[in-house]
Amino acid sequence: MRSSLITAVLSCAVLAGCTTREADELTLRREFKIPRAARVVTYEATPSEPGWFGREGLKITMVFQLSGADFNDLARAAGDSGKWQPLPIPDGVLKHLAGIRTSREARARSARESGMSLPPEGSVYNPTEQQILERFKQSMPAQPRQGLYQIKTAGNDIMHAPKTIRPTLDADVNDFMLAMLDSRHHNVVIRVSTNY
Repeated sequence: MRSSLITAVLSCAVLAGCTTREADELTLRREFKIPRAARVVTYEATPSEPGWFGREGLKITMVFQLSGADFNDLARAAGDSGKWQPLPIPDGVLKHLAGIRTSREARARSARESGMSLPPEGSVYNPTEQQILERFKQSMPAQPRQGLYQIKTAGNDIMHAPKTIRPTLDADVNDFMLAMLDSRHHNVVIRVSTNY
């Protein structure tokens, strides 16, 4: 299967008839070993096409629907690998995905450097950690009630650079691929996000 996906990606690039959506799908199928028979039931991407500097601030949500047998095979392999964690995702991990510490430190540094004081905590211009976390959760696909998740980070060029599987996070990240296996609906829900 891996060689057929690589062939498809190369063919897509060589023929230049590959849409951004198709390239995104091929990349995510390869990264998370999604079977070919799985169909995409949700695809949302912003920006949808690259600009002068690529796809800055990239956000992709893609959901694959798998047959029961394909899902069970994928979930079994994921569980056996030891590289997936049980849902739900802890709030501490979500805070690092959201970049809360980095955001708050940047806001405080900007205020110091400009000589201005920070707006009151909890205001629109200086939200609390909890407010930022809640807003981040609302921007993400809903977490399945049961299943597994995996986080991958690259640090730069998330769709093309080599990635590291992160079983847990102890610092904010500037990009991530998050895959969640939904055992109830036999879906794989993927979110890609960059802060560059």
